[in-house]
Amino acid sequence: MKILFLNHNVKGKGTYIRCFNFAKHLVRFGHSVVILTSAPNRISTPQKEQIEGVQVICMPDPIGERFRNGGLGPVDTILRCVFLLNSRFDIVESFDHRPVVLYPALLTKYFLRIPLISEWTDLHGEGGSLSLRPTWLQKLIGPYENFTERKSKKIAEKLIVISRWLGERAIHLGVPESRIIYIPGGADIDKILPRPKEEVRRTFGLPLDKKIIGYTAGTHYDVSLLMKAIYVIQRAKRDVLLITTGAMLDEQLKARLYDPERVIEFGFLPYEQYAELLPAVDVFMFPFANKTLNKGRWPNKIGDYMAAGRPTVSNSTGDIVELFKEHNIGLLASDDPEDFAVKTINILTDEDLSLRVGRNARKAAEKYYDWSLLTRKLESCFIQVIKSHSGQTNNQAE
Repeated sequence: MKILFLNHNVKGKGTYIRCFNFAKHLVRFGHSVVILTSAPNRISTPQKEQIEGVQVICMPDPIGERFRNGGLGPVDTILRCVFLLNSRFDIVESFDHRPVVLYPALLTKYFLRIPLISEWTDLHGEGGSLSLRPTWLQKLIGPYENFTERKSKKIAEKLIVISRWLGERAIHLGVPESRIIYIPGGADIDKILPRPKEEVRRTFGLPLDKKIIGYTAGTHYDVSLLMKAIYVIQRAKRDVLLITTGAMLDEQLKARLYDPERVIEFGFLPYEQYAELLPAVDVFMFPFANKTLNKGRWPNKIGDYMAAGRPTVSNSTGDIVELFKEHNIGLLASDDPEDFAVKTINILTDEDLSLRVGRNARKAAEKYYDWSLLTRKLESCFIQVIKSHSGQTNNQAE
């Protein structure tokens, strides 16, 4: 199959990670995959590169990185449509509904007559990420965001949802249940390995005599809950260190910690270094407050944590509840920072519990959440849709 993925985030961030993991495994299965995604930096011409057999193409757009990452580039959108008009694919998959994805998807569906699959990976409109924006921006783009998010879920032959909650919402919007397929986020079990903590800590210059909590985020949705819990932990235990990767923490929030000096931030690391660092921790903290925005998400980080073979403490929200209860990969806390802190301390002070749930996490990653396994499910969906589409085309021809 010749497959095209339409992604709205810049290369290396957000949904691109999900896109690329599907793509590289589809290539291993013998298919050809192109990802159209937004450029992390300003470029003047399309940027093409081959990564693990996947052709990744970034289109130029003069707008800022924040808008490019949001999939709002008008030049990017036009260039993607031009690319589609001069290419041929057996099937196209669109990830979410931002303009750089939506309009090429509409071109795919209604003009080029190529089978279209759609993915719903985040709730963006009412109750979703839009609620985090300034009020004036919500009023300005809210009607468009809500309209396109809801309508775009109905046009594809199949709708892939990343959470069961989004599946239920899609049914409520009028998408037939028979067209909805649930595929959660996966785990990169090939590159993220449960190596000995001491070995990893020596590599990164981390102390061997401390308990280390890990946290990573591209966007800090529930960082206030995390920092309040860290304050409690630091006050109770002086041998605990917090290390973070991804977006840097707000300096004002850090200043309110019991001991801001016991925080080490690595920022955004190259993927290989990020994968190597994860097993250095004793426990991961994954703040995931029980609110609508989170019910519609499956953050990539939980698969990374499981692959590293370390326990995680999170909150009782959405699909995370079933994941933890079914596979016993850590402890679930309420949205109360004190409870979040206590659950984390329980794992830090119980070595047997930590080792047991860490092994469970790795087993779950290998048996149920390996990207290769999830990609087989997506591949089956593609094959089914292409066969169905071919049958319809033949019937129309007759």
